[in-house]
Amino acid sequence: MYQLLIVLLLMNASVFAWNVVLAPEVQESRPALVEPTIPALELRQDVDDVVYSSATAGTQSSCYSIGPYNSEKAAQLLAGKVRGFGLAVSIRKLHSMQTLNFFVYIPPASDYGQAEQMARDIAKNDVRDVQIITQGPYQNAISLGSFNNLNKAKRHAEYIRYLGYDAQYTEQQASLDVFWVDYDEPFGMNAPVQVWSAAVDLTSEVQRIPRACR
Repeated sequence: MYQLLIVLLLMNASVFAWNVVLAPEVQESRPALVEPTIPALELRQDVDDVVYSSATAGTQSSCYSIGPYNSEKAAQLLAGKVRGFGLAVSIRKLHSMQTLNFFVYIPPASDYGQAEQMARDIAKNDVRDVQIITQGPYQNAISLGSFNNLNKAKRHAEYIRYLGYDAQYTEQQASLDVFWVDYDEPFGMNAPVQVWSAAVDLTSEVQRIPRACR
């Protein structure tokens, strides 16, 4: 047993001597990994990302448009996610008309006195929001309220007509810029674009529709 211990100590001493004394000499004799005349490799930072596009790919493709987004920032956030997935993407800006509400009214009377009398008679039937318009293209007309739902506006106008008055309704609109996101993907990839859309914007009512690949 004592002799075995001596042998192990001598082996450890030999390994230590090799690492400290002899190994550096061997390493110094190894050839250089890079020759002085050959430049070292450099990582380029100015190379554009490679994205899939139906215009250059030879495989079957599916092309879609998703929108409209009321916010350009939301469209850009979604486009960034699609581009990060490796797909070609672009943003289109369109001018659109947005429905604000549905206005129920009685056409202008011949004068303010007639409109005032009509407004008093209508108010007796428990009709709220009866107001006379005093200026503009609807001067001497009677406003009967604005509704964000077309069916509600229709029902209210029908009730006023039931009372004997010529109630009408009209859609009030305002101009608005909206944004669509166009993207291409290989057939069958099914990128979760609608999931990303819900994450970046819950206020816009969007839909994904197929489009012709360019």
